Amino acid sequence: LSLPAGIAAFGNAPSAVLPAVALICIIGGFSAYGFSLIGRVCSYTGGQSYRGAWSESVGDETSWIPAVTCTFKTCFAVLSYSMILGDTIRALLMTCGIETTRTLALLGVTGTTLLPLCLLKNLSSLAPFSLAGIAGMFYTTIAMALRYLGGSYKVGQAAVKGGSKTAAAAVPAGKYIADVATNYQPQFGNLGASAALSPNVFILICMLSTAYMA
Repeated sequence: LSLPAGIAAFGNAPSAVLPAVALICIIGGFSAYGFSLIGRVCSYTGGQSYRGAWSESVGDETSWIPAVTCTFKTCFAVLSYSMILGDTIRALLMTCGIETTRTLALLGVTGTTLLPLCLLKNLSSLAPFSLAGIAGMFYTTIAMALRYLGGSYKVGQAAVKGGSKTAAAAVPAGKYIADVATNYQPQFGNLGASAALSPNVFILICMLSTAYMA
C-alpha cells in the first residue's frame, strides 16, 4: 500500500506510473544483484553471516560494521511496520465491533506476534507462510488485472475551463467509484511522467529501498 502513496508523492496523473514502474524494476535489479553478491561472497569465504563474510573478505577488526548496520536497520524496519500494523489491526477490530486504541492494538500485535517471531533462532518454520504470502500476491495481481480489464479502474475525461481555454482532465470513473466515499476517491491532476524529475520522487525511492531490503 505504500507504493501508491510513493507514486502520488510526486505525480497525480496516470502517466506517472511509467517512471514509477521503471524505478521499481531498476531498484529491484540493484537489490537482486546485491543479494546475489552477498551469497557469492559467503560461498567463496565460507561465511555464514554478514559479519562472517566481512571478517573473511575485509577483516575481523571492522566486522562490527555490518552487524551494527543490520541491527539498526532491523530496529527501524520493525518500528515502521509496527506503525502500519497498529493502524491495520485497529481498523480490522473496529469492523468486528471491537473498539480499541491504536496503542492497545500495537501492544497486542507486538506481544502476541512480533516478539515471538523476533525470538526465533531458526526461521525455516516460516517457509510455508512465506509461500502463502507469495500465492496471495499472485492472487491479488490476477484480481487487479481482471478488475482493470473489466473497467473497474476506468479513468474518464472531464472538461476543465481555465481562462479562455478548455482542457480535458482525468477523473475517476470506475465501476465501483460510487461506492467509495468522496474523500477517498482518487484525484487526478497534470503531474505525469515528467514529475519524476522532481525531488519528491526520492520518497518513492526510499520506500522501494526499504521494501526490497525487507
